[in-house]
Amino acid sequence: MKIEKSHKIGFFDIDHQFKLSVQSTARFFQEMAMFHTTEIGAGHDVLLKKGVIWFLYRLEIEFFRYPLMDEKINITTWSRGFKRYKGFREYFIDSSLGKIAKGSSVWLFFDLNRRRISKVRDEIARLYTFEGEKNFDKEIDDWPACGRIRPEQEMDISLRYLDFDMNGHVNNTIYLGFLETLYHRTIKKEGRSIKNIKIRFIHEIDHTKQSVRTGWQKENGVYHCNIFDDSTLYADAEIIPMD
Repeated sequence: MKIEKSHKIGFFDIDHQFKLSVQSTARFFQEMAMFHTTEIGAGHDVLLKKGVIWFLYRLEIEFFRYPLMDEKINITTWSRGFKRYKGFREYFIDSSLGKIAKGSSVWLFFDLNRRRISKVRDEIARLYTFEGEKNFDKEIDDWPACGRIRPEQEMDISLRYLDFDMNGHVNNTIYLGFLETLYHRTIKKEGRSIKNIKIRFIHEIDHTKQSVRTGWQKENGVYHCNIFDDSTLYADAEIIPMD
C-alpha cells in the first residue's frame, strides 16, 4: 500500500536561493514514514508501549531537480517488506511540473528493554501491506560505505538546542543538514547542487555533545564524507554532484 500526502513548499523548507533543501527532503521522508506507521496502527506511541522502536540505519536520496518555494508537491512512501530485523522503505516526490526526488531507506527494529536490534515482531509485520517497486537498481543496504576517512578538508559544526529530538539525540535529518553545509561551504563548484546522497547512521549524537566535525575525501568524482569527533564516527556518507 502506498501512502501519499500533498505539501506546499514553505519558507522553512528552503535554502537562501528559495530551493528545497536536502535536510527538508529527508524530513519529509521521515515524517511520511511516521505518518504511514501511525495510519496502520504501528505508530511511535504503540511501539513504545511494546518496548520497541525503529531506528533509521541507511538512507539514499537522488534529486531530479530542486523545486522552489510555493510549489505544491506530492510525497509518496511505501514499505517493501522486512528481513529479520530490517525494514525497507521507498519514497518519491513529484508535482505537476515533473519528478523531484526519489529515496530508499533501511530501518532497524530495536528492542528497548533488551537494548539490542531484534527480529520484527509478527504482530507488527502483519499490519503492513507491501509493494515490490524499487527506486534504485542497487540496494542502499548493499552500498559499501566508506568508513573512517582521512579528510582533505574539514569543518566544525556547532550543535544547537533544537538539533536534539525527544529522545535526547540529534535527529537523523539534522545529519543531512551537516553534510549539506559541508558541501555548500567547501565542495560546491560552478553552482552544482547535490544529485545523490547516501548516508549510514552509525552512532547517536547525544545531548552532552556541543559540536562535531565533518570532512570529505574525493575519489573518482565522488565525495566520501564523515561526521565525527576524536573518538567516534557518527555517520559516513557519499555525495555525488549534479552533472
